[in-house]
Amino acid sequence: MMCLAKHIASNKSLNDLGFPEETFKNRLCMRKIREHLSLAVLVVVYLLASVRYFPGRAMHSVVETLIHMLSVAPINLGATLLIVAVLQRLVKERLPFSRTLRLFLVVGIFLEFILGLAHFFEINGAV
Repeated sequence: MMCLAKHIASNKSLNDLGFPEETFKNRLCMRKIREHLSLAVLVVVYLLASVRYFPGRAMHSVVETLIHMLSVAPINLGATLLIVAVLQRLVKERLPFSRTLRLFLVVGIFLEFILGLAHFFEINGAV
């Protein structure tokens, strides 16, 4: 099977290469769906990692989760902007918004994982 990237570089039509027109459109559509799904999974994982759970106190858990998310967001945003600035200087072009959002979520997941472990040990009296 021929690489579609080589086809895009050439000026031949898809029919000349033996591909129906629908194949290329379907691949682009599937790529977009895959990107949207992976972004949705990242958002869900980030939100799950941000939850601060207090056993038996649901309202306290909701309030603490919101306070935590609002207090950690500037740190996460600053780290993301720093990484994006370095990447843009290296590549010498702007990153698309979707890539910046993915980077924000990945940095947030790592930060929330570390802070979540600290919260867990604090509740259990280990620290």
